[in-house]
Amino acid sequence: MARYDYEVYDVFTDRKFAGNQLAVITDARGLSAADMQTITREFNLSESTFVLPPEDPANTARVRIFTLGYEMPFAGHPTVGTAIAVARARKLSGELRLELNAGLFSVRVDLDRPAGFAEFRNPNLPAERGPAPDPALIEAALSLPAGALDRRAHRPRLVGAGVNFLYAKANLEHVRAAKLNSGAFDRLEADETVGVLLYADGGEAADARFHVRMFAPNAGIPEDPATGSAAAALPGQIALAGGLSDGLDRWLIEQGFEMGRPSRIHVTVEAKAGAVASVRVGGEAVPVMKGQLDF
Repeated sequence: MARYDYEVYDVFTDRKFAGNQLAVITDARGLSAADMQTITREFNLSESTFVLPPEDPANTARVRIFTLGYEMPFAGHPTVGTAIAVARARKLSGELRLELNAGLFSVRVDLDRPAGFAEFRNPNLPAERGPAPDPALIEAALSLPAGALDRRAHRPRLVGAGVNFLYAKANLEHVRAAKLNSGAFDRLEADETVGVLLYADGGEAADARFHVRMFAPNAGIPEDPATGSAAAALPGQIALAGGLSDGLDRWLIEQGFEMGRPSRIHVTVEAKAGAVASVRVGGEAVPVMKGQLDF
């Protein structure tokens, strides 16, 4: 039996008991993929990460990310939270280079503030990944009235930047009222996507660009309080809808309010000729607990 140190962080928030929870095994050497999946299910959080030595010594660490159901190539709040955990443990600052299954991620970490802040550049630019289901099926899956979803410029699309999400836009009232209908969700046949990202303009905060909710029951996540990987691909949906202006734009995306775990996700988008040229996603994270796991 071996003993493994772990920490739990709340991510995309500057205060405890908000944002999205993440368990980090800070030294996962000796654990198999099956072991990591078992431990993730024991933590019973949406995702857990396992830090390993990098395959390239020039990089900071290799990170494996697991949901309750399977291993992910990339996810946003695990990337932010793990970067902050590694920086705190090793007394690092500035750029970290994390090897994820989806590629090499450059992450800037700033610990000189009340809550640590990390921002990653996604090496995978968002793009449309295939056909989307009929909007009526999505409305049924989210218990929305007929016609609630935009069917014009912001019509539902399957977009991904490392992992795929189904994006759908409604007004703020409908986004707040959405409720998962598991039986109807199964009829989406959304095998190529993590889940559905429902978004509206504006939000609770005056500086919010978008208010979003993400439903992923097939990944064991009925609703997620903060989804950085979906935020990373949202600029692709906005570009396809004709909503990006050339230059640099900074967005605040809010999520998790309906769950009582408010989250703030910072997205910096660079656009050229109406297309996405680069995306950075950042946020704060705070440690909540730590301990040891005998396995």
